[in-house]
Amino acid sequence: MPTLEGKDVFRTAYLFEGLRSEELSLFRSMARYENYGPGEMVLSEEDVGADLFLILSGRVRVTKRMPENYEQVIGFMGKGEFFGEMALLDKMSRSASVYAHQTTELAVFSHDELLEVFDERPDLGFQIVRKFAEVLSRRLRNANDKLRAMLHVERSL
Repeated sequence: MPTLEGKDVFRTAYLFEGLRSEELSLFRSMARYENYGPGEMVLSEEDVGADLFLILSGRVRVTKRMPENYEQVIGFMGKGEFFGEMALLDKMSRSASVYAHQTTELAVFSHDELLEVFDERPDLGFQIVRKFAEVLSRRLRNANDKLRAMLHVERSL
């Protein structure tokens, strides 16, 4: 079971914004809870996986493997944020690696259980998938801005 702090995250996380108490309870009960120490790998780029992760406490570091065989940090995520939605949606390999940056508690949702809920409650599924789309759009815009800045720097060299 999640810590008291973790239970609060279900109420405040953007992913579950607007859900009623009984809907939040459904997600709390279907989650599996995992703890990671600083530096511990949560998931590896290129691994096939379909779990969705919600950060209940702590902070994670997201990295991307670079051609020179090193990992570039592309971001940090904290309490209330989620990751793993891309593999959940498309069943392809992970697009980045994720490490616990500090002691971290996660709620983990399996693809099959989420789809079961979405099939039984399409209205709930729509709300969650819409949150995925909004966050993916925001992340893509941020990546585009970073790429544009890199190209500008490259041209000015």
